[in-house]
Amino acid sequence: MQAPADLDVLIVDDHDGFRALFERVLTKAGAQVRAAASGFDALALLAERPAALILADQNMPGMDGLAFVKAVRAEPAFAGARIMMISGYADAQQRAAALAAGADAVLMKPVSPRELLAAINALLAV
Repeated sequence: MQAPADLDVLIVDDHDGFRALFERVLTKAGAQVRAAASGFDALALLAERPAALILADQNMPGMDGLAFVKAVRAEPAFAGARIMMISGYADAQQRAAALAAGADAVLMKPVSPRELLAAINALLAV
């Protein structure tokens, strides 16, 4: 399964292992990938160049995923970005909170490379 070759993806996750895994999978699938370890760093990267797709961890220190998504949605320059929240704690209440904050989809960790690409393709097809 491939991601569109021109897809610009920003991965935001404080966990080095997940960030590296997502980056490796998406790069291999043909996406242009940038990564940040915090919501603050991700906002700085977005200010340099907006992304078409953002994968954001929900549980991060400093600025959690919900605050990050709200900050992205508040900035008109980032309006076109699709946001997928990825969480290890995506119960119904947290899923609803992520969608209410402005996420377009929520995916549960751990996630296999195939599941990740399928979820991204489904999100982009909407």
